[in-house]
Amino acid sequence: MRRKKITLKITLITVLLFLSLDFLLGKSIYKKFIRKNFQDAALNYHLDDLVYDHKFEAGYDNTVGDIRYRLCTDLNGFRTSCNNKSRNNKKFNLGFIGDSFTEGVALKYEDTYVGIIESKLKNKKIANLAISSYSPSIYFTKINYLLSENYKFDEIIVFMDLSDLKDDTVCYKVQNNKVLRRSKSNKCFQDPMSQIDKIKIYISNKLRLTYELYVLIKDYLIKFNIIEYKAPGFKTDIRSSSWTYDYKPENYNNYSYDESVQIMLGHMNKLERLLKKNKIELSVAVYPWPGTLKNDIEENKHLKIWKNFCVNKCKNFYNLNKPFFELLKNNKLSYVLQKYFLKNDPHFNEKGSKLIAENFLKLYKD
Repeated sequence: MRRKKITLKITLITVLLFLSLDFLLGKSIYKKFIRKNFQDAALNYHLDDLVYDHKFEAGYDNTVGDIRYRLCTDLNGFRTSCNNKSRNNKKFNLGFIGDSFTEGVALKYEDTYVGIIESKLKNKKIANLAISSYSPSIYFTKINYLLSENYKFDEIIVFMDLSDLKDDTVCYKVQNNKVLRRSKSNKCFQDPMSQIDKIKIYISNKLRLTYELYVLIKDYLIKFNIIEYKAPGFKTDIRSSSWTYDYKPENYNNYSYDESVQIMLGHMNKLERLLKKNKIELSVAVYPWPGTLKNDIEENKHLKIWKNFCVNKCKNFYNLNKPFFELLKNNKLSYVLQKYFLKNDPHFNEKGSKLIAENFLKLYKD
């Protein structure tokens, strides 16, 4: 009994010493010996723009993000391969635009779906115009601005994101062909978190080594099937993506569902008319979030809105929900999420981006 008490006391003292050391020096130790390029928060590599809210710095080359990856832009400020930073031409065959999914956050350019598509369509000059937190209001204003600056495109391909509805109703409005923030606060880009998620973020900030040890042990247990991988809760059900199966007006500036959709469609109709006027073809693509696969169907409201929009307006419509729902016919949801999405994040990993690119290319018509 005495030996057990001594063992317990030594264990408690060891844990307390470790936690104290972690609290005082954890981040410094982590940066110096484990991950030398770690930063407390992602680098702010977005610049304010007076016309379309935000953009990349031109000729940018740095390691960014909480999941560290190298991000490069050309002299136009478009994301590109780091071997292509000196590009400054204004004439492109295809211009891709969307938000963080199309930008390819957490991935090197060659592993993003735009990067993969570019590597396969070698005879096409491709521009990735996408940046995180873009939405139809910015798709229209940015392309309108680029055309006024003598940029040329044969076709614009818009990757419509589920968060577009929230961004256009809560975050942005358009006046005189310029994007304005509906609120000066950045809260419009943030989704509510559970208390558990808040605790995890607190621990990762204050007790970095403890958090990394927790992640390491959890990954080990998942790898050897001791515990089952579970889809991250708040990342699959956040308000940005849940409107297709659980619309709540309070999450969308108290607009009704129809009003919200019309705001989003209004910006896309402006874009379509602008492109038609300039003899530029328009195509639209849709793809799922983890919450789509968990709670919705392939032919959901999001897909139907843009499929109907494209009638007599689009060169191509790309249903990129389909390959993911096909996978669910023979695989568990947990397997699909773990294989094709970033861990604890709704964005695609390398395999997810490759799946998007491959299915896009199957449907692509020159």
